[in-house]
Amino acid sequence: MQMKLIILNGSPIGIFNIDFKLTKEEKKNILNLKYHSDKYESSPLVSNDISIFNNKKLKRIEKVMFQYVNQYKNEILKIEDNLRVVHSWATKNDNTNHMKHAHKNSFISCSFYLENEGDNKLMFSVEKNILEKCHYFHYKIKEYNFFNSSSWTINLNKGDIVIFLSDLQHQSINKGKKIMIGANYFLTGEIGDEKNYTYLKI
Repeated sequence: MQMKLIILNGSPIGIFNIDFKLTKEEKKNILNLKYHSDKYESSPLVSNDISIFNNKKLKRIEKVMFQYVNQYKNEILKIEDNLRVVHSWATKNDNTNHMKHAHKNSFISCSFYLENEGDNKLMFSVEKNILEKCHYFHYKIKEYNFFNSSSWTINLNKGDIVIFLSDLQHQSINKGKKIMIGANYFLTGEIGDEKNYTYLKI
């Protein structure tokens, strides 16, 4: 599956779109999770459980997401280190917005949009774009691109899998309904080497 690549401030965002249909049992298990919303108005419902992949009924979704996360790691990051899932959750959105945030205690994050109706967007942002890092001027932008932009918005479609480094700030802006499965991944196994005094087993 070919990946669409966006590079915002040097941080790679990989996007796949796949033909994936939830089974009735998978959808039932997702909808039957216990959810909560935060204190902000119009916030999405987020599952209380942050390890939903422990549910055997959701293993097919876990496998698909891990496949594309590994493709992103191998083809874009070009590293051999192994990954394991550390968090997995679900969100239900109905004209809701998710405030800007990043994912702590994580290396790579993945969002899988299982259902999507309406005008739903995912926006990534950085404090300074590459030009502003060099000289913090107020530039007159002729055409926005990955180098002169401090934010980039993706229009979401059903079947989209969006993969990014976990420290990248992002928020969702929704004028419609969607169901999203999210997961965070971290390095596992042996990393570094003794010769450079960097050996670590995770």
